[in-house]
Amino acid sequence: MKSPKFILSLLLATNALFVKTEVTFKVIAVDGIPSVVVDNQKYQMNLENYPVYSYTLNDINAPVSYHYILNDKEESFTRKVNSNSTLNDFFDRKYTIKKHQLLPRAFEAFPTLKASKLFDDTHISTILIEADENEIDNLHKNPTDEDLKANAKVIYTSPYNVKTFNNAKISISGQSTVHYKKLSYKLSDLEDDNKKKLFGRSKIKLRAEYVDATFLREKTYLDMLNALGAPSSQAKLTRVFINKEPVGLFLIIDDFKSKDFIKETFNNGKKYSKNNAIFKADYYPEEGVGDLKYYGEKSTKYGIYYYKGDEKNVSSSKKVREILVPFMKDISLYPETNELNFDIQSFFKEMAMEFMGYASDNFWIKPGNYFIFKDMTNNYWHFIDSDFDQCFGIGGSPRNALSTTIDNYVELNDDNWDTERPLIDNLRRNPDNDEFFKNVLKRMIQTFFNDNACGKRIDSLVEMIREDAYWDYKLERKNKFSGKLYTFNYNENDFKTQTSEMKKEGYPYPLKKWILERSKKVASQLGISVPSHPDDSLGYFEPHYENIKSDKESKEPETETGTDPKEPETDPQPEPEPEPSPSLPISYDECGDEIGICGDNLCCSKYGWCGNTSEYCGKGCQSEFGKCGEEYIINSGITKTTTITKIISTSPINSLPTSTMECGPNVAVCAKGLCCSQYGWCGSTSDYCGKGCQSEFGDCDNNNNDNKITTKITTTTTTTTTTTTKKTTTKKTTTTKKTTTTTTTTTTKKTRTTKKSTTSKKSTTSTKKSTTFKKFTTSKKSTTTTKKTKKTKTTTNKSQPTLPISYDQCGPDVAVCAEGLCCSKYGWCGNDDAYCGAGCQSDFGRCN
Repeated sequence: MKSPKFILSLLLATNALFVKTEVTFKVIAVDGIPSVVVDNQKYQMNLENYPVYSYTLNDINAPVSYHYILNDKEESFTRKVNSNSTLNDFFDRKYTIKKHQLLPRAFEAFPTLKASKLFDDTHISTILIEADENEIDNLHKNPTDEDLKANAKVIYTSPYNVKTFNNAKISISGQSTVHYKKLSYKLSDLEDDNKKKLFGRSKIKLRAEYVDATFLREKTYLDMLNALGAPSSQAKLTRVFINKEPVGLFLIIDDFKSKDFIKETFNNGKKYSKNNAIFKADYYPEEGVGDLKYYGEKSTKYGIYYYKGDEKNVSSSKKVREILVPFMKDISLYPETNELNFDIQSFFKEMAMEFMGYASDNFWIKPGNYFIFKDMTNNYWHFIDSDFDQCFGIGGSPRNALSTTIDNYVELNDDNWDTERPLIDNLRRNPDNDEFFKNVLKRMIQTFFNDNACGKRIDSLVEMIREDAYWDYKLERKNKFSGKLYTFNYNENDFKTQTSEMKKEGYPYPLKKWILERSKKVASQLGISVPSHPDDSLGYFEPHYENIKSDKESKEPETETGTDPKEPETDPQPEPEPEPSPSLPISYDECGDEIGICGDNLCCSKYGWCGNTSEYCGKGCQSEFGKCGEEYIINSGITKTTTITKIISTSPINSLPTSTMECGPNVAVCAKGLCCSQYGWCGSTSDYCGKGCQSEFGDCDNNNNDNKITTKITTTTTTTTTTTTKKTTTKKTTTTKKTTTTTTTTTTKKTRTTKKSTTSKKSTTSTKKSTTFKKFTTSKKSTTTTKKTKKTKTTTNKSQPTLPISYDQCGPDVAVCAEGLCCSKYGWCGNDDAYCGAGCQSDFGRCN
């Protein structure tokens, strides 16, 4: 006989099939009134809280398919809602939220960091700026005026919230970037009418990422710094509109000199009792560089440092002499004293990241672009690296940088400036410090700095931002400066190449290809292998996720611990019928207070997501919003693996190309002396030449070169009678058609105008070291920049039989450009006037 409880449950479930509820649809519409389309019926939406419009449809059950119409444009794809309300969708964007694979931690989280929900990167936020049109126009005409600001109303919108700041300010941000057609901005005074800040921040920067076609280099760099446990900002992408006009896709980061960033990073979010000292260092070889070298108590070379601390209306040069110069003296004495009130380990983590990511415009190569902060309460210094738009193979000379070691990396500086770096050099003279530094590099490669760890994450971010990147490329730029401006003409093909290309070399290096190549080079230097299964023993770097309760007190601690396991990516599951709930909607996605209850016996994880593995049903599981406990863990068990080996006879392979990277059937044969691993990669260590080595496509330890290919077919059966999981990972091999891409490159100048100071120092304009970028044009001749021509040695012998053919760099002792390409005066191959015109090197390619 069935129990009364069972019968009641059956009646409730049956009733749910016939009792229809309501579903609310929400969409962000910057300009115009949207409509939602459900079952071919169009419903005009109502303004809920600008820019969010909503419409509630009665007598309908989730899941529901729908799409939007705005200003006579109809979305070409179908959305689906699984609960009684959507989040705040953005019109004509497929992804409202998207979870990404997380980076394994190399070290524990920075101990005093209090993470902010501002940097939840599972979505792209939207920032609307409303200001007087004349004031905005004045900003865009005078981007070099650092003191110019405009009053503004700022509306921050995410899938979860709308936050309005009526008395904010907007200004132009950056130094050399003020001469780019797409400008960067700074927003300040972000406090609402109740004195609440934007997730703990009253100041943020909106970085244009104009030189990077991917929009992801600087974000990836900052993510990796956080996975290292180094003190830095996090980062999140956002759309920006000014007076309802689209401005583009930007990266939100912290203002490193703001009190909010300092206390949230170095003091667990608590206010300091004393005024702190922060100094910014620049790099202008004509004046000086921020190498922290001690020149005595007084020197004109100290003019490159600027006081940015808490005290106002004080002499910057006086503060430099009083506080920073004694620290430089301590650095100079370190080899004798071995004493320095300085976070040495975090500094080496930041230098390791510069080295691996080739931060070509940062401290180690070009001493500048950093802040140094003194915690006056604890008499302790911290290094804060910043400005990473030139990294991972863009800027400088990536080809030369790829094989550098930690002992010759500094030689990439070609400004004829002293390569001495007292802070690095003196600290490394201590054997313990040097050993720690090398261990940081090893930990990076073993955890997150390899394609196996970050490749899928980058792919996921690419998928999320693709539509916004394409949108950005087509927008009109706002810089109206009367001098010379630099324009980067990126397009959809550049985005695809820079985010996905793994085979072909060129300039810039594609993002993932740089990580792949650099990890292999440095691993070889350190005597280790790039892991096929990255070490995740310390957990994952994970952002603090935003939710609908953002304005209220959260039960979760704000400070990251970094020790919890990653929530796994899962394949889409069939959507069961929702269970009845007296209050919250049934969800198969997000869960928690004011969000939803997990259906179909799913567990609600501590982070508010529904699932059925130990990460969801184990520690931290929220029992009030779903099931909890081992009995609900389904995807756990002993994995039995049966291997069937087919021997396929074949003739010797002589038609495949030779490779130093990928290898295998229909891909390539490894170059002489290299082994083809079971995962299809060339190398020379036991990981490549030992177990599973494919002898048909390279050398192997057993030198077994029989003419046969072994194909393994793996059948996996999962048993759910135990909670122990054994994972088997197989590397996927792809066949890529060989392509040839011609790259257009010229050379830019970085310039800056010296900021007005409280000292009597004369304001000057200097030219920063030239940097090479892809595809850009310039407009108007500048009266404030100094043209500097890089001399190139030529030879009278027009035939270069001993030099390789190149689609990248060219010139004496480098290469000859491929047929049809010109070698520019700066040593790069291309086919437009910048390469084939004035200064073209006819000995190394064609010229007009």
